[in-house]
Amino acid sequence: MDSIGIYIPGWWLRIADKSDRIFVNELFKTIKNSGCYKLLLLNLPRLRFSSQKEAMDFCHRKNLVLILQHDSPFLSFHPLVSNLRYKENVKLLENCVPFVNSFKAQERGYNKITTKNILNENGLPVLDDKIVTSLQDLENHIEEGKYYVIKPPDRGAGTGVKLIKKEGANYLAYYNSEWRKIKITDKKLKNKKDGLSLNYSFNFLKSPLLTFKKIQIDFIYHLMLVEPYFNDKIEEFSSLRCTVIGDEIVEVVKRTNRKNITSNISCGGRVEKFELSDYQKKIAVAAKNAIGADYAGVDFLISNKKTVIGEVNIGPFGLWCQYSGVNVGKILADYLIKKCDELKR
Repeated sequence: MDSIGIYIPGWWLRIADKSDRIFVNELFKTIKNSGCYKLLLLNLPRLRFSSQKEAMDFCHRKNLVLILQHDSPFLSFHPLVSNLRYKENVKLLENCVPFVNSFKAQERGYNKITTKNILNENGLPVLDDKIVTSLQDLENHIEEGKYYVIKPPDRGAGTGVKLIKKEGANYLAYYNSEWRKIKITDKKLKNKKDGLSLNYSFNFLKSPLLTFKKIQIDFIYHLMLVEPYFNDKIEEFSSLRCTVIGDEIVEVVKRTNRKNITSNISCGGRVEKFELSDYQKKIAVAAKNAIGADYAGVDFLISNKKTVIGEVNIGPFGLWCQYSGVNVGKILADYLIKKCDELKR
């Protein structure tokens, strides 16, 4: 029997919430019950191929028709050696069977600068941002009395994303419902590239002694993306996440967080089902197609009834079955099965 290869990283499964577990279970079950294709679990970073022939023999031996990778070889969560091997394995295997999502789509979607340039070129609505490489660049760009979102161009899951403002000579960041003073400095990195360091400290209550301890948090940006804050409320950040598979919007939720700029549930956010307008549906599918992905999680930001595309997430990203009531795992599995049928024809 022909096989559909599936790679979902172990670290993602370990932190998966109820929605993500529902998604994975339904994805696996639908493929297993198809009667047409066998489910083949792969660990792409751990495979070892010394040549293209070895990769091709592996695909023939396993009767592989297609591989789904709910991950990205470009994410920095992987150890360096594993990451390099992961990329090489994907390149070798993709010469034999198609990937969902492809290496090229993963490469485009991983970098926020590349993604935004592609969306811009396709006439899709995005925020005007500034690429900052030094403290002087930042100081020249930031205006007092305005709010900005800073983020690294190559991280996911809200890593390094902060809401900041300037008051006199000071910078402040919004964290856990409070504005806290931060220090932003130029920093020379080990690879001799210049970067920016954001540092802030806070006290937390340590029990059972009820003493306060100071914690330092430091984040290094090689490049810093600076965007104007785009929301109707300053201290209630919200975004829409729509899951797009093929040319279909399969689920939409609104995520809101009063504590932090990222609307992720893990950072204190809440989720509710949402309905997109026809225009929003159109640009969500267009954004996914612009970077060449089969499926993606497209984020929208809304202010004064105007919609812009925040990000296009393609590997891995959270699903929202628990809140939307949509069986996304089955829909994605059906999409894979249909794609396999077309490839075999």
